[in-house]
Amino acid sequence: MKTFLKEAIKNIRQTGSVVESSAHLSEMMLSDISFGKNLQIVELGAGTGNMTKSLLNKMSPCSKLTSFEINPHLFDKLSKFDDDRLVNVNDTATKLSEYVMDQSVDYIISGLPLANINVTEKAGILDACIRILKPYGSYIQFQYSLNDLGLLKRTFAYVNCDFTLRNFPPAFVYYAQK
Repeated sequence: MKTFLKEAIKNIRQTGSVVESSAHLSEMMLSDISFGKNLQIVELGAGTGNMTKSLLNKMSPCSKLTSFEINPHLFDKLSKFDDDRLVNVNDTATKLSEYVMDQSVDYIISGLPLANINVTEKAGILDACIRILKPYGSYIQFQYSLNDLGLLKRTFAYVNCDFTLRNFPPAFVYYAQK
């Protein structure tokens, strides 16, 4: 049984889905990023590394990626990436500020299942995201519902939402800026 499915069966609230996000969803989330520049990127909920792989393939040689994955079994799968631009962190996203300097991040790419996270922890994660993002930095999040659109609109100055059927399940993508 594939690692992601196995971990989803154990704790669907943590993975948010029984399948990993599609390549189309990854492309959609990353389409507005200027990868030709040297960027500092944070990935939340790296899973087994589908989005991590897309990011590393697009990033410039001097860019940096810090990927967070709380599940130790999924985290182990991230070791397949032998890339000096990547730092993998096996910790909760509420501790972002312990690993990343305030106002140092250009983009946060999130696959966290916000709908499954309690309100206090979710607010802590979004507050940490606001602290580490540069002015005009972007937070890009996919979700399977619109449950947290209001919360994101209260947290970020600008929020736009898109939708794709080319993922299972179909997904909403939030693009937010400070």
